Amino acid sequence: MSNHCWTRRQILASVGAAFQKPPIIDSHIHLWKLPRNRPPVNDSATFPSGCCGSMPWLEMDRLLPDYNARPGGRKVDKVVLIESSVGVPPDKIIQSNLWMLETAAANSKILSVVGNLDVTQSPATFAAQVHQLSADRKWKGIRIGSGIFERGASHTFANIRPNVMDNLPLLARQKLMIDALGVPGSVLRSVAGAVPGLTIVMDHLADKAPSFDLEDSWKADMHEAAAAPNLYIKVSDIHKLSTKSVIGAAAVRTQFQPIADPARYRPVLDFLFNTFGENRLIFGTNWPVSDAAGKNVDSIDLQIRIVERFLGARPKSRDRVMYQNAERIYGNAI
Repeated sequence: MSNHCWTRRQILASVGAAFQKPPIIDSHIHLWKLPRNRPPVNDSATFPSGCCGSMPWLEMDRLLPDYNARPGGRKVDKVVLIESSVGVPPDKIIQSNLWMLETAAANSKILSVVGNLDVTQSPATFAAQVHQLSADRKWKGIRIGSGIFERGASHTFANIRPNVMDNLPLLARQKLMIDALGVPGSVLRSVAGAVPGLTIVMDHLADKAPSFDLEDSWKADMHEAAAAPNLYIKVSDIHKLSTKSVIGAAAVRTQFQPIADPARYRPVLDFLFNTFGENRLIFGTNWPVSDAAGKNVDSIDLQIRIVERFLGARPKSRDRVMYQNAERIYGNAI
């Protein structure tokens, strides 16, 4: 039997540690101040206004205080700011990245920034831009999308546009990463094989259709992607899996109330967990775009509850998915 007598301070510290909230990193949020063709953003992007039809629920300033005002936002310790530079002209793309970095410098809650550059441009120009932006340690890489493919061609590795595969190795050498949206897992597996050391994160459940179904084509593509050990899946916009059940369509321009029952999301989460494992799943919300499924609910808080309920019986996995994997990929330890 120990003779150690605990002091009051030690007892309080022990109790506090037992009830301390585990950290959360939201690895996918967007911010902007409208209009985007004026300071401080000044990048002339067409998102959220001008690209996608009328979305009044989205067409307003979205800054970090707005995120923190949400119940879910207050649960989150750090966020990763992801580009939202649809329609930015080439001469404004650096400004788009710089505004995000300036915003991150002014807000300690922003862990890092994933920007946007034209990965199809000449290697010399691409390298100059990467070196300029990566001087700021919070700039972690870029997001790529379907624009890497030849226009009108099928989305295959053979149809990737010139310069892309010449530019991506620079990111790997600089220990920078890419987020990907609209690029099949089979293509990203080939990219990962051709560019050793490049970290790739597939956004928003790897482009899964917004339904609770486990589509055979999506499962096959995920098995292909899982063969690349440096390819990760972002568990973001999870609540939009209820879209088909609620409104019967995939496209969302008006808000709807998503299904809140965490059990409905379990089959998709089980599949991703079993296919990729706890070390390659990363939590994110896609706020404020996630508010498409945000009628009468906080889309941040709902997504936290869905994923944490799934991980409730797996405490070590919970920490990896909810913050450790994001910390490793988007933090300064990379």
